[in-house]
Amino acid sequence: MQPIEGGRQPIEFISGEGRDCVIYDKTEAMLINKELMVLSEEPLVREAPDAGKRILVRKGREYVVIRCEDVAYFYIDNGISYLIEAKTHYKYMMARPLRNIELAVDPKCFFRATKKYLVNINAVVKFRPVKKGKIAVQLHPDPKDPIVISQLKAGEFKRWLVEN
Repeated sequence: MQPIEGGRQPIEFISGEGRDCVIYDKTEAMLINKELMVLSEEPLVREAPDAGKRILVRKGREYVVIRCEDVAYFYIDNGISYLIEAKTHYKYMMARPLRNIELAVDPKCFFRATKKYLVNINAVVKFRPVKKGKIAVQLHPDPKDPIVISQLKAGEFKRWLVEN
């Protein structure tokens, strides 16, 4: 891998269809993982034109590559992002916050349902209207928390399901 902008080397790079994120040094990565705002002249995360097909996750001391179509959803719990695999229902800890994962995946396949959940279109089993224009969504595998999409995002969610 060639040095980028003054010799800085990326420490994380995920390739695929859509967008990629590259994190350049450990200080920035730690700050991103804790979801702190960092004032810098250079962006912490850059988008690359070919991303979204595979996701790199850590399992113990090794890294596992998971295809995006095998991901049911991402969620955040106590400040830690997790990936739930659709077929095996395994839970993997992610090294990036949910907002950076959202930028890296294909928006045709993933929708930010709530602050806590980023769902794959293939994981949506059904939804039903609840009070005041909100939508309750059922996913497979079933998450531990109910997913209720706000009235503001309900129309966008329906369009996303129909158009993709």
